[in-house]
Amino acid sequence: MSGWVEIDLAAIAHNLSEIRKVIGRERKIMPVIKADAYGHGLIPVAQVLAREGVDFLAVSYVHEGVELRRAGIDLPIVILLGVLPCEIEALFNYQLIPVVYRLEVARNLSQEAQKKGEVLPIFVKIDTGMGRLGVYYKEAISFLKEIKRLKGIKIEGITSHLAVAETDREFTQRQFRRFEDIVRVAQAEGLVLKCNHIANSAGALMYAQKFPVIRPGLTIYGVYPTTSLKRKLNLKAVMSFKTRIVYIRWLPSGVGVSYGHTFVTSRDTKVAVLPIGYDQGLFRQLSNRGEVLICGKRVPIIGTICMHLTMVDITEIEDVTIGDEVVILGRQGKEEITAEEVAAKAGTISYDVLCRIGRGNPRIYV
Repeated sequence: MSGWVEIDLAAIAHNLSEIRKVIGRERKIMPVIKADAYGHGLIPVAQVLAREGVDFLAVSYVHEGVELRRAGIDLPIVILLGVLPCEIEALFNYQLIPVVYRLEVARNLSQEAQKKGEVLPIFVKIDTGMGRLGVYYKEAISFLKEIKRLKGIKIEGITSHLAVAETDREFTQRQFRRFEDIVRVAQAEGLVLKCNHIANSAGALMYAQKFPVIRPGLTIYGVYPTTSLKRKLNLKAVMSFKTRIVYIRWLPSGVGVSYGHTFVTSRDTKVAVLPIGYDQGLFRQLSNRGEVLICGKRVPIIGTICMHLTMVDITEIEDVTIGDEVVILGRQGKEEITAEEVAAKAGTISYDVLCRIGRGNPRIYV
């Protein structure tokens, strides 16, 4: 008797189709399905994407790649965060493609590949301005030359990550130029780089650069990185979060609701109690700020959100009973509460909303 998440798998296929309309059919797609596919479920999402003909899948960790292989996914799987020495054996056993940014790791991979008589494909990570993982862009060419000398590994391409694609066009263009310069010089040095990728959802859909591979994340799940993209594509939200009313009561004027009495009734108030709270991923920051949908109408959250209980004001709704469905995230009737809206009110980002809700509740696939 709490909440549940509904995952619309058909919406994933729809969103992928919308992305292809913008980027064209000639570019390869590497959907990012790390963090349990942003809370949507690693294996079910991967199965849909495989059926829809994507070219790669990207995850963060080796164990995610292993899980995909054991589930029968045979697409190329890229490990974005790289690999530790203790994970190298698994790369070969499960045919995973690591992102490399340390020469020591590259040498270890080379030695293991030669020992097994295999050639391991890799991507080289370049830091063009994120300040996180990767070879500093000014050192990229010398690093690539060192990798080229190693036997048993093959560079499929280089990769980087955009830091401010949604908010700073000038710096993003600078990152693109750095990336393009590295590709040009590397190819002049004799390196064949066929599958370079830097563009996330925003980078691929907001800018004119045409790299061979794009790496969409949020848009696969029906979330817009920026509202300007609503003019380019029509996404469908994949995740809904729902519960049911467990209690209804009337409170007179002047009564405090929940911990701290942060809300006090100013009239006779009809209150519905919901059996979910921050333990299920409903952000406590939505106390007295958020809304839910009941009978197709928006109603406000009142008082402090508790661990497992949340109160909402349903005074204006007549035909409502215990057991009625409540939508916290998603659509009901003509109204919709999006991940972007929840994130803005909670002071966080859409990724946080999806991961927290999706991984903290039972999932139903529809």
